[in-house]
Amino acid sequence: MAKDRQSRVESRVDRLVDCLIPALAGDTALFADRPIDTSPLIASLRAEGRETGLSSADGLPVLSLLRQALEAACHEPTPACEIANALAALLPALPWYQRPEPRLPDFMSGHANAIVIGSRGIASRKGAIVGVTLMAPNVEYPGHHHPPQELYIALSDGEWRQNDSRWQAPGLGGLVYNPPNVPHSMRARSKPLLAIWCLWN
Repeated sequence: MAKDRQSRVESRVDRLVDCLIPALAGDTALFADRPIDTSPLIASLRAEGRETGLSSADGLPVLSLLRQALEAACHEPTPACEIANALAALLPALPWYQRPEPRLPDFMSGHANAIVIGSRGIASRKGAIVGVTLMAPNVEYPGHHHPPQELYIALSDGEWRQNDSRWQAPGLGGLVYNPPNVPHSMRARSKPLLAIWCLWN
């Protein structure tokens, strides 16, 4: 039984990867002044992986908006819709968590993250982390930074910025690039924000 579950999870992660790779190969992204070399990321995602054995977690209030966000990504057949459908197949397995910001109660009640690929996710690929973020309408993710470079795929309406620059919207299926250690943030507008993010060195 456990092997059957593992096989199902692995095949669903592989399907998500298959949907992500064409999108990650796009040659334009917000905040990128030149084409991004995503070949190391794509090579990591294509490498043979393993299931981590982590189980799902739910109960976060914002997750009630997840189906709405996924459906909004699929008004018409697009690569973003294919990614959303592949992500939907993984929902029962995702280990959701929150970034602790006790001084920001609206943020705490209005966001959830899950790592799909990574040591804290449901599968592992050496050299890459893939996660998903869901935010309630009008919630802003606090500014943060990290050493790995990052690429978001927007699966809904939303805005991103770096440092104190103006907010910009990539559009459905659009890419947002964050170089290493550059402060960045994102915010939902009038609808839930759903995005896939990928970290790599």
